[in-house]
Amino acid sequence: MTTRQRGGAAPVDVADGSTRLTVQPLARTDLFNTFRVGGPADFLTRAGTVDELALALRWAREHELPVTIFGGGSNMLVADQGVRGLVVVVRRPGARSESGLEVLEEADEVLVRVPAAAPSNWFGRTAAERGWADLAWLVGLPGNVGGAVVNNAGAHGGEITDRLVSVRAVSASGELAEYPREWLKPSYRFTTLKGSASERDLVLVDALFRLRRGDARALAAEADDYAEYRHRTQPTGACAGSIFKNPPGTYSGLLIEQAGLKGTRVGGAVVSEKHANFIVNDGGATAADIVNLIHLVQERVLQQSGIELEPEIERTGDWV
Repeated sequence: MTTRQRGGAAPVDVADGSTRLTVQPLARTDLFNTFRVGGPADFLTRAGTVDELALALRWAREHELPVTIFGGGSNMLVADQGVRGLVVVVRRPGARSESGLEVLEEADEVLVRVPAAAPSNWFGRTAAERGWADLAWLVGLPGNVGGAVVNNAGAHGGEITDRLVSVRAVSASGELAEYPREWLKPSYRFTTLKGSASERDLVLVDALFRLRRGDARALAAEADDYAEYRHRTQPTGACAGSIFKNPPGTYSGLLIEQAGLKGTRVGGAVVSEKHANFIVNDGGATAADIVNLIHLVQERVLQQSGIELEPEIERTGDWV
């Protein structure tokens, strides 16, 4: 592996054989998360192939840098102080998700492998239009398939790991290994990979699903219904998805609304008038504004209902 610094804070060229990366020092992170907040990363690179991911991990290990993975950028709150070490953005401009979709079996059920970088919305729509059942609820979901698996995303009574068979992940050694669903130990909005990319030194590459067959026309109509529902009930601005997990037997959004918190603001962060379990950056928010609003909501809901809301969103970066 060779590394060439172009001078000052200029990009660093990293190469190993035919595999090449450009590592940008002091790179913006707000461009790569859906809240549009966060300070600079010490280093940032884009990696879209197994070889590129392995090279990024290897370069970070050789420089004793922690690694943080950015996928679709939802369900995360990046610190104003930025992110120490190397941020790896697992997507490339213009990359086509369909080129990585692999159908292994097509009978009564379909065995399909999906790139981790594929948008969740795209996969849900594609599955429905091909007559693959079980995942139409993904339509309208922010982020990508990898993040959805890591966080065990779910909606409308389903979770993405319900039909998951296995995942493949690459290590800094370049080894691509397959791990069964059970290895992830999925539970409500959690798997063992959540928040642990640095410690495990693994990056999710793709996921294997076993889906039931269904009527493509009916499934496409179902996907349209989910898309319309999300458009009608959820904000479309700079936000990161649901802020809090739902407590047993109730909904966080309902509890927040009952506490009279819709429209409540801290700096540039505001509780959505459309759905109370969403916080929106109106264009001037900092990560500190958002986290302070989260704390305010938790305090008011606890006072009102006696229920302590647990964040679903994950803090990323150098929080002090």
